[in-house]
Amino acid sequence: MKRLLPLLALTLACAHAEPPQAPKTRIAEPGELITAEKFDRPEAFLPKGKPDPAVKGWRGGIGEWSIVDGAAYAIQEGPSEKRPNGHEAVCEVVTDLGDLVFTGEFKLGPSPRVGFVCRDTNNPNNHLGRVVITPAAIWIQKMSGIAKETRREELTKIEVATDPSTWHRIEIEVVGDRWLARIDDHVLEGRHERFKDRKGRVGMVAGGEGAQFRNLAIWSAKPKA
Repeated sequence: MKRLLPLLALTLACAHAEPPQAPKTRIAEPGELITAEKFDRPEAFLPKGKPDPAVKGWRGGIGEWSIVDGAAYAIQEGPSEKRPNGHEAVCEVVTDLGDLVFTGEFKLGPSPRVGFVCRDTNNPNNHLGRVVITPAAIWIQKMSGIAKETRREELTKIEVATDPSTWHRIEIEVVGDRWLARIDDHVLEGRHERFKDRKGRVGMVAGGEGAQFRNLAIWSAKPKA
């Protein structure tokens, strides 16, 4: 039995490391897998602090991030002197990408909203765009600025119910000025010149407490021929 334990540990490690398959896409041709994470272990999050661009992984920045029931669990930051209104929880991968494909699963739970986001390569990284999901609507927005200078413009929106107690699949393709998002069977597309800018941070955000995320993956991409 003792001889089997190292083999079992190696088997489990290999199973966790098995790379995900790229999704069937509409406008993007997936290339290199940048990162993939199931979020089923505490080690899924990189240590907080100044990020190392050479280390690809998920960093829980603002708010509290933990693993609950085999998924990332988000709690937004409470009010403080620095942020009197608090701040949604933020978890991102530091990277440098042009076009990309992003896939994963999420559950709203009691959270009022979740978002899948990109920021640019400026210092600090300004907001670039995101898709937002609430229990009643989904939309794509173009963004700019950071902190109090943040500006947003809603490009496309659908009024649709999203069950907070159910896991949902999301697939995002960003190619040139196009941002295409598929949430389960719902597909939205927004276009803006801002989306052409390089992406220095890619990740997810959540308001309130209780949103969960799992099986996230990011690929570099190029336009589909």
